[in-house]
Amino acid sequence: MTRVSPLTRLGAAACGLALALAMSTSACAGTAGDGAAAGKAGTRAAQVKPGSGVTLKATVPTKVALGETVTVRLQFSGVTASDGASVEVRDVATQATLLSTRLATGEARTIDLAYTGRSDGVQYLAVTTTQAGRSSVQAVAVPVGSGQLKLKPEGQRRTTAGGEAVISLPASSPGAGR
Repeated sequence: MTRVSPLTRLGAAACGLALALAMSTSACAGTAGDGAAAGKAGTRAAQVKPGSGVTLKATVPTKVALGETVTVRLQFSGVTASDGASVEVRDVATQATLLSTRLATGEARTIDLAYTGRSDGVQYLAVTTTQAGRSSVQAVAVPVGSGQLKLKPEGQRRTTAGGEAVISLPASSPGAGR
C-alpha cells in the first residue's frame, strides 16, 4: 500500500480548486446575448450535458451594479425522462431558493430570472437539474460591482520578488476540527 502525505493531498486539492475557479471565471466571458443591450449581456461559452442530461445555457449581464436588478436568462433542453425533470435555482451567498419548477418530457424552456446584486464580487447561482434519478449542479457566475473574485478573509495575497502573485492560506492537519 502506498502512503500519500497530507501535503500531497493538500496540493492535489489546491490544484482541483484552482482548476474549478479558472473554469468558473472563464464561463463568465462570452459574447453578447440575443436581444440584449450592447455591452450589457454575455453568454456562457460552453453548453454541457451534465449527469442529469438536462442542458443549460445561461445568459448573464457582463456587469451588474451593486443593488441593480437584472435578468438572468436560463435556457433548458434535453428532458427525456418520462416523468420530466425538476429545476431548482439557489443564490449561493444567501442559500435562498429563487426558482423551483418542473419541465415536461421533450420541453425546451427559457426562464427569465430577476436577480439583484447585493454584494461586490462574483456571485453564483447554483442551478440543480434532476431527471431519472440523476442530478447535477451547474454554477452560473454573475459579476456584481467590481466583478472580482473575493479572497477569503484568512487569505493573504503577496507578490514575490519575481513579480509572481501568491495567495497564502492557513493550513490545518487532516482531521482537525472534526
